[in-house]
Amino acid sequence: MHSPTSSRTGSTASTPPVDHSGLSRVFQITKGLMDRHYKINSLNDQPLFYGDISLFTPNKPDLTLHVGSSTQGPVVAVSNFLKLSGNYKIGVGNPDDMSNVQWEDMTKELLHKPKYRLETTVPCGSDQSHSERRSLVWKRTRSVGVDGETPSRLTVRNYKLVDERSEQVLAVFSGGRRPGRGGKIEIRVEYGQDFDHLVLISCLSLYEKARRRSHRGAAGGGGGS
Repeated sequence: MHSPTSSRTGSTASTPPVDHSGLSRVFQITKGLMDRHYKINSLNDQPLFYGDISLFTPNKPDLTLHVGSSTQGPVVAVSNFLKLSGNYKIGVGNPDDMSNVQWEDMTKELLHKPKYRLETTVPCGSDQSHSERRSLVWKRTRSVGVDGETPSRLTVRNYKLVDERSEQVLAVFSGGRRPGRGGKIEIRVEYGQDFDHLVLISCLSLYEKARRRSHRGAAGGGGGS
């Protein structure tokens, strides 16, 4: 699937995002060992989203996020894993209506530790009366967990999403103790549905890509990178 290139034009405004204390939402992410999908439910097990995995279907996104409990639900986000790189092309919206899809690049950057940067437009100011482009970064974490809990040290798939300018933690993913079984994600700000969909599809992308590397490493008798 062809997708347009997104720009990386950051804003120079200095107002940090608003911290919406008490508005955190926690989602449970599960995946059976043989399943080709992720289930995203509320903590009381209400089906919210369905992440469809594509491995060998040409021109189909690697991940497609549907509302509800199956592929019959509306598509709200997609992710394409760019070949021969650690980068992703993420679309928020339904690709069947290309004019209403917001495409963003999520790029892997290697300094001392890998991190994944993407940009999006978020509401700003004390009354959220305007919006601006912000650079967000997914980083691995050993100290920040969902609902204030310490993430498990039995997995390296623990991430936090940070506003690069303000250093505010916008979302956290804590991986499950058993490989390939998902975990929990907490979104700590209220920036609207599109932002939630972006957080969910980008986090699932990191998790699914790591799962594939691990699977290839195990099949080849060595560890994945």
